[in-house]
Amino acid sequence: MLAALPGAPLSLLADWARLIAGTPDPGDRLDALQRSVLKAKAEIHAVLERLARELDIPDHEVDEAMAQVDDTLSELTGEIEGDLAHDLEQADQY
Repeated sequence: MLAALPGAPLSLLADWARLIAGTPDPGDRLDALQRSVLKAKAEIHAVLERLARELDIPDHEVDEAMAQVDDTLSELTGEIEGDLAHDLEQADQY
């Protein structure tokens, strides 16, 4: 159905898709975001550990790299997480 709207801005298409599909509960979306971030951290950690083993990199270097990954993921998802937390708070007021 959305393919029938060539040239329409993606944000408009996304808004229409949400209306058609229904917007998930902000709590569910926040949980999904947090699960995705945890999964990403675990996957990145596994890759860094494998690389460290292959190259004899000390464990503390992996820990330092993971601290940077945590910061990066927080920066990447922080605004979305804050918006969802706000939406959840607003939904709880009704």
